Amino acid sequence: MPKVPVAILGASGLVSQRMQQRLSMHPWFELVAVAGQSSGTKLSEVNWHLDETRPGFIDNCDIIILDIHSKKLARELIESGARVVFSALPSKPAEHVEMKLVDAGLHVFSNASAYRMHPDVPLVVADVNPQALRGPSSDRALHACATNCTLVPVIHPLSILCQHHTVKKIIVRTEQALSGAGWKLLHDEEEQAKFLDQEVPGEAEKIIEEAEKILGINSIEWDVQCKRVNEQDGHIVAVEVHLEDDVTYDLIETELNSIERNHLSALPSQPENPMILIQRKPDRSTDLWNGQTHEKVQPSIDLKAGMTTTVQLNHVENNVVHFTALSHNTIRGAAGGVVLLAELAHHRNFLSSVDLNPTPSSSES
Repeated sequence: MPKVPVAILGASGLVSQRMQQRLSMHPWFELVAVAGQSSGTKLSEVNWHLDETRPGFIDNCDIIILDIHSKKLARELIESGARVVFSALPSKPAEHVEMKLVDAGLHVFSNASAYRMHPDVPLVVADVNPQALRGPSSDRALHACATNCTLVPVIHPLSILCQHHTVKKIIVRTEQALSGAGWKLLHDEEEQAKFLDQEVPGEAEKIIEEAEKILGINSIEWDVQCKRVNEQDGHIVAVEVHLEDDVTYDLIETELNSIERNHLSALPSQPENPMILIQRKPDRSTDLWNGQTHEKVQPSIDLKAGMTTTVQLNHVENNVVHFTALSHNTIRGAAGGVVLLAELAHHRNFLSSVDLNPTPSSSES
């Protein structure tokens, strides 16, 4: 079966380069175009910010970066052969660009927050609410968003608790890695000093509203505080879920262990276990890449590496469930989650052709 030709919006950011890494040897998708700020530059000449070596495909490809601001971007992407677009843009430019590409007939899968709460754009965690992903209409391409990276370690256990119990209150405390704010913060100690142990602006609001949209819950009391910590990768959350039901540790442990293992096993990025329970606090040094199927971490080859959420069920007392969870923020919480979402769409035959219109009236404004 021929691969689906895809493009990426963004060239030098961590999420874009994680996407490049994941798509370089992907069995279903072929990277044919990239749009970014450094238009006219060869993709292979852009500084590489990930710890792992730049994939050989990126080093040897002839992709020239397109101008993300061009009014002709939709036409240029279509002329490149792309039919699916992965967005790694910040929210503001994503708001300006993504809908124009959808109007032109390109399927867009976004890591940006711009359209997550739009009523007509599904917000999907592929192994939590896959039913939310709807196919394109006959005259309109698919536009879907993945969720905030910090919500990912919360949503896997919380979704199971919500299936079985009535939730009254949720308390969340986060410790978010530096890479969640981009590669520049990783290398600038002066900037780090401004952000470490400080509240992450707007993050609590995103967690609440996105969780409510994904799980279809409301009338729940929330208390969320988010801070940046001096760690390179991996977001850790400490969560209390207050239930109306009478529950025990053994009951909750059984429920959390009952998560469906092979729910999306046909998808290249879906790990055998989307969530695992361990008997100690999750540790970035040992648990960050959980899900991997190779002895050595090779994210461009092993698409399941870093895709598992690791959870410790701390205790259950007075009908309050306490858990700590870790996920890889630029893999599972960003690039990996978006690619997994596109895999789900492809598996469901949602990426069939839509009439292409490279110059719709809205795309030239």
